[in-house]
Amino acid sequence: MTVFDTLSQMESYSQAFPAMETIISVMDRSLPYEAAAGSYSTPEKSDVRYIVDEFLTSGRGFRSHDTEGKTVLEIALEGEEVVSVEGSVFHLAEGRFLIYPGSAETKRGVAYTLPSYAKTVRFVF
Repeated sequence: MTVFDTLSQMESYSQAFPAMETIISVMDRSLPYEAAAGSYSTPEKSDVRYIVDEFLTSGRGFRSHDTEGKTVLEIALEGEEVVSVEGSVFHLAEGRFLIYPGSAETKRGVAYTLPSYAKTVRFVF
């Protein structure tokens, strides 16, 4: 299942995604905003981790790492990018999030207009 929505609606997905409470807690404390690029575990729940990425978007973008058997929730922290999940295209900008299967063929970091700086966080659960 793929979900594309605004951050203000995250809580409404708690029934479908039990990890959402942990993700909201981490975001409420602004941990990904303050973190450098890298992989982190959440203090609340050891099976939820997050990856902070900083990159320049490009016309080609890059393939996302395969996280077979997991679900990915990606949030644009700064800037914007185009993300393609199994051929469906999403304009991920600040204030938006995207949930997709970790095994899906995913291309990230595609420039929306001109190449620009972007910072994202991907929660893997």
